[in-house]
Amino acid sequence: MTSTLTTPAREGEWLKAGELLLTPADAAVRTELVQAVRVLHQLGALQNPYSANASVRLPDSPGHLLINAKGLPADIGEQDFGVITLDGDLVAGRLGPGVRQVLQMHTLAYTRPEVNAVIHTHSTHATAFALAHRPIPPNYEPLVNRGQTREIPCAPYRTRNNGDLGASIAGLLAEHPGTKAVLLANHGLLAFDDSPLSAARLVATIEEAATLEIHAAALGGSKPIAP
Repeated sequence: MTSTLTTPAREGEWLKAGELLLTPADAAVRTELVQAVRVLHQLGALQNPYSANASVRLPDSPGHLLINAKGLPADIGEQDFGVITLDGDLVAGRLGPGVRQVLQMHTLAYTRPEVNAVIHTHSTHATAFALAHRPIPPNYEPLVNRGQTREIPCAPYRTRNNGDLGASIAGLLAEHPGTKAVLLANHGLLAFDDSPLSAARLVATIEEAATLEIHAAALGGSKPIAP
């Protein structure tokens, strides 16, 4: 992964760097990330896979992340990725213009040493909470069992193109050190965990919890889990 970009990309263009060559350990986490995408499809958490993205920390390449090139289709292939630094610079593979706009929301999550995978979706019911600027409470037991013992907070709305969204996410992560996910106001969900498969299952459980919260509202609202 020694290649670097030689020319800047214009708006709407793909970025391409050197060939995507990975060590066996790095290739293994790519395989798990591909499996995680398929799990998300199987569990119905990717209603629009082309508005989603996912990344994983590369164990043999300190300071580097593998991230999808464009969306998370069910047939995503091994070459449909790029390798970026924690500063968001592409060093191998390729990236579509839509993914380039969300790199910062991924890299910020990796400032937590326990985070090894990040998934961003616009899953329907979780995003409904983001549209309403409302947190998702930890009242659904399977969500708590996934490690989300606190409410999933909602970051104030900021645009993605000038760094304001990154500052909003960074502030929320500092205020809520125990959360494994954040809602992005008027946008979607960002979830992170110690592996791609655990992050995928967390995303699916968050979507399930959000769906049930909306149904519970018709019955007077969900209730906290008793101590």
